[in-house]
Formats: sequence, structure tokens, C-alpha cells
Amino acid sequence: MALAVNGSGTIFKKCDQSNHRPDSNKGCASSTCQHTCDSPDRCPHAWTLRYWVNGKQVEKSFKDKQHPSTGRVDYGSGRKLARDWQLKVTVEKRSGDVVFADHSKSGKQNFDSAVESFIARLPVSDGSKYHYRSVYLKHVRPVFGDMALAQVAGDRNGVMELLAVKMRHLSNTPRQQARYVIVGTVDEAVKAGKLSRHRLDGIELADYGRYSRKGFVFPSYEQVRFVADGGMNASSRRAVRGAGLCVWLMRGCGLRIEEALAVSREDFIEDGSVLRVAWQASGDGTRQEPLKHRKAGEYRDVPVPSWLWEMVRDMPDGPLIPGNGRLFQRYGTVYFRFMHAAEAAGITDGFTPHSLRHAFASAMLARGVQITELAHFLGHRDINVTHQVYGHLLPSAAKRAVAALDAEFAEWSTS
Repeated sequence: MALAVNGSGTIFKKCDQSNHRPDSNKGCASSTCQHTCDSPDRCPHAWTLRYWVNGKQVEKSFKDKQHPSTGRVDYGSGRKLARDWQLKVTVEKRSGDVVFADHSKSGKQNFDSAVESFIARLPVSDGSKYHYRSVYLKHVRPVFGDMALAQVAGDRNGVMELLAVKMRHLSNTPRQQARYVIVGTVDEAVKAGKLSRHRLDGIELADYGRYSRKGFVFPSYEQVRFVADGGMNASSRRAVRGAGLCVWLMRGCGLRIEEALAVSREDFIEDGSVLRVAWQASGDGTRQEPLKHRKAGEYRDVPVPSWLWEMVRDMPDGPLIPGNGRLFQRYGTVYFRFMHAAEAAGITDGFTPHSLRHAFASAMLARGVQITELAHFLGHRDINVTHQVYGHLLPSAAKRAVAALDAEFAEWSTS
């Protein structure tokens, strides 16, 4: 499905089924190829520009852009980016530069394109890539996006100013994500031979203890039910579609949204009192992926409240939230419905799907569940993360100590 062919390359999608050659291509024969999409114009795979530079064939990928707040994909935007790059290649070739440089193999490469390639190759879920890309687009790109890769690699002061000054008002998570994207990109450039070295090693972030609290919004039961079931928007008088069972799985078991989308009826064990969480759904809903920070096959068991078990007990085996022609619902679709319904329900700004996970944690801690157990239920590999995010919800350590000492004295003084 070549969309543009000229002296400066061909634009196509590797996933197009018309390129499937199981009789002659080993990858196709072993089912390891990308030729799997019935509608390549509306799929998550990147557009590819293949062109020649100094007698060598090279490729450059361009993903369709996602809206930073709704997660909706602007299908075809990647093709436009590919055409713009193709035009750039054409102009530079025709300018008479007979030694036209392949900037992807040098520090002259644009930092923005290097970051996009770095994020696209990360061995994480599509949801995690979305969050990294959102932080990059909002905070890093305005500062470094127009610079060359080598410039950023040598600008230690500029990177530190961004992370410690311009992003100081933010919680730890986005600052850590920004640092990871910047340093990870130049690290990969050094490994690939595009840079000889960089000066961004060992940049430390001050821990201000401010994991964002604006997501700690706990709406009423009726509001949460509206987000799940939908209803009539009182102001517009229009019907609003809810996010469905995903809402109750997150609220009742503390799941991440991608984990909730991947739950199947058979994942409930021990007469429905335990949910075995072993997978999360890919962003496009086509496959299962390992849990965040876990390898394939690793899982955690989460307690199931009786009201949630009543909801799913009589459902058939298989995914509880199947997609339309896909294995699961798409992340972007569910996120959009969730946020649209939350707004219609009149819930305070700052409420997101992750707020349901916070509500689960708050209920646990308020009723005496130990934070070590909560860390396991939430899937945190490091309990320090649990303390940093939810430590403010713990009952006062001083009050607990005073109560313990008073009780001890009452027993001791009357003995």
C-alpha cells in the first residue's frame, strides 16, 4: 500500500495485509510479521518512510498523534509527518548537497525525533508510552524539541534547570518521567554510535514529597455509578455513555485501567473472593501484555468485595469488557467515556480513572489494612512508592503511639 513513491522514498505501513508474503517471507511464515491489520489507515502502527541516502537504504517511522488529554488518535497525522520529512529530504537533495547527511546517524539529529523513536521502542505498555509522551510534549518538548541531539546531550545545566526549577511545582512522578525520557534518549544515542558521550549522568531530583494530591478526589456513590452506567447530562440534555464495568473493577480492586480492561471471568478464584491479576490490555485492545514492571507470567492476587462478585458471578467466561472486533476495549475509548461522564456527573476537577485506585487505597488504610499488604494489592514493587503516594492517608503515628503507651500504662499501673 505505497502512498507516495518518488526519488526521495516510499511511504507505507508495514502492517498492511497486502504486503503479507507467507510463501516467500520467513517472518510472514512464522507469524512474526506486522502484516495483521485489516484497516491500516486506522491502526496503531507507525507510518514508515523508506528512502536512500548516500547509496544506503534507511527508514524513519512516524506514529499518528494522540490528543494529550482525551487519548484520541488523529489517524493519518503520522502520514502527514512522513510526507513533510519526505519533502525535506527532497529539498535537501535537490539543493545540490551531494554528500547529503543522514542525520539519524549523528548528533545533528533533531532531539524531538530521537525522543519519539526512543519512546516508541520502550518495552512497556501502550498506556505507559502514552504517559511518557504526554509529559514530554507538555514539559520537555517546548524547551528542547527544536535542538539537536548533541546540544541536549551537552546541556546539563539546561536539563537541571528544567527538572529542578521549571518543573519544581510538579509532583515527583512527572519530573522522574521527564528525566527518564531525556537521559534515556541520549543513552540510546551513545549506544547506537550517534554520540560519543553525554553529560547527563547522575542528575538527582530533590524529593519534595509532593506526589500529586489533585487526583485524590472521592466522589459520591451516585456520581461513580453515573460514570459507570452513564445517563442524561443535566445541562446539555444529552445522553452520556458511561465507562462500564471497568469503573467498578478499579474501585473495588484498585486496578489500573489497563489491568481492569484485561480481566476475564475465569480470573476470579476461591469462590469469587480473590481476583488473580496477571495481565493488562494493550492500548489498542488487541492483546494481553505483562503487568507494569513485571515479566510475563507474574501476577498478584487481590481481594474481591462481595458486591463486585455479585456483578460478575453470572457473566460468561472470557473478557468481561470485550472490544468491538478486538480482544478488549481500547484504552483511549474507555478513557474518553470516563472523563466525559465524570464531567457530566459534576465531579470535582482532578478526578481521573486513577482516582478510583486512590479511593480503594484510602478505604483499605482507613479500615486498618497494613500498608505492606496494600502495596501488594496495588502491585507496587517498592513499598516506598506506596508510602510516598499514600502515607498521608495513614492514621497519625504519634496518636497511635500515645494510645499504645496509655493502654500499656493502664495495664501496668493496676497490676
